[in-house]
Amino acid sequence: MPETLIIGGGAAGLMAACFAPRRAVVIERLASPGRKLLATGGGRCNLTHATDAGGIAAAFGLGARFTLPALHAFPPQAIRAFFRAQGVETRAQGDGCVFPVSQKATDVLDALQHAARANGAEFRCGTRVKRLVLEHDAQRIAAVETSAGTLTPHRVILAAGGQSYPELGSDGSGFTLARQAGLEVVRPVPALAGLVVAEAWVPALTGILCEHGSVRLEGKPIEGPVLFTHKGISGPPALALSGEVSARLQSAPGVTVRVSFRAGRSPQDWLAQFAAWRQAHGGRRMHNLLSGELPRALAVALCAQAGLADAAVAGAGKKALQTLAALCGDCALQVTGTEGWGRAMLTRGGVALHEIDSKTLVCKRIRNLHCAGEVIDLDAPCGGFNLTWAFASARLAATSAC
Repeated sequence: MPETLIIGGGAAGLMAACFAPRRAVVIERLASPGRKLLATGGGRCNLTHATDAGGIAAAFGLGARFTLPALHAFPPQAIRAFFRAQGVETRAQGDGCVFPVSQKATDVLDALQHAARANGAEFRCGTRVKRLVLEHDAQRIAAVETSAGTLTPHRVILAAGGQSYPELGSDGSGFTLARQAGLEVVRPVPALAGLVVAEAWVPALTGILCEHGSVRLEGKPIEGPVLFTHKGISGPPALALSGEVSARLQSAPGVTVRVSFRAGRSPQDWLAQFAAWRQAHGGRRMHNLLSGELPRALAVALCAQAGLADAAVAGAGKKALQTLAALCGDCALQVTGTEGWGRAMLTRGGVALHEIDSKTLVCKRIRNLHCAGEVIDLDAPCGGFNLTWAFASARLAATSAC
């Protein structure tokens, strides 16, 4: 029987297998491990970020303090060194995102599998874990029931991922196992997913990209490209807010986000621009002038929404100009949903932090059960932060399980 049973063959499960005690067994329900890892970063695998442990932790917001023990033990520099030792050189982009020089996620997956097997790990794919069997006092896992029989490991690392992209392995089964074991699971919702909006004029702009936009829910806007989709908006700012939006939609029919199509330019700034145009180009149509600042199709749509579809600048009324300025600099969109689990890149929610000792990632009430990766209630924006957590938490769970 294995000393350590690792449930899940994704990023966290694979890294745990690289550091777990000898005779570790990885259980993966799909036919091969790392399917979701291959899809990250558009198939290039943004495996970490060019910052330190504190910089990674800060991306997790209120969960930052919880992540620090794992991140200090295995910071981005150490992660890059680990992959370098496996023959995978990495390079940081200007935005801090770190990719393999080869730009191939397959190289990252191959390195993890090679290191895991070199550490003595065994992979059992096409096998589903059905239940964690607790001892009578519910303080220890006595056995693990799988579709291929029952195992009695000394310790278990739950690294089954979240609930996003279920066809790639993250089907929420880790949450089911955690609940069966008596752990509190914060309700999972999709994160890093496009936003679905109620405004009928938005889908007509599908494919239009505003390179220098911003989106805000409350407080400081998040800047970055804003992409129109057939259901609403996407792009890094929208994706970054989607987890919080998903959580709020559990108790409300809609959530308002505010979009600036030129980050840092307020409605007042736009009104000043319109006044300058009136002086210099009074006879020109508003949408033609606006298309010099924004994508043409968006300029036409915004002018139509403001009642200025064919209006010359000099003929535009004050109220219509104020409406257009608000649309350009602080456009309110009513979000009614996200693109859901099938398109979400991440899960918000999971095993509650108070259930886990952050210094060892062992469950406080079940002394031979550790958790790692996305199954824990932690999430961060795009940029390699979530994979860094998956790798660092897996290493801590594996080494503290020794």
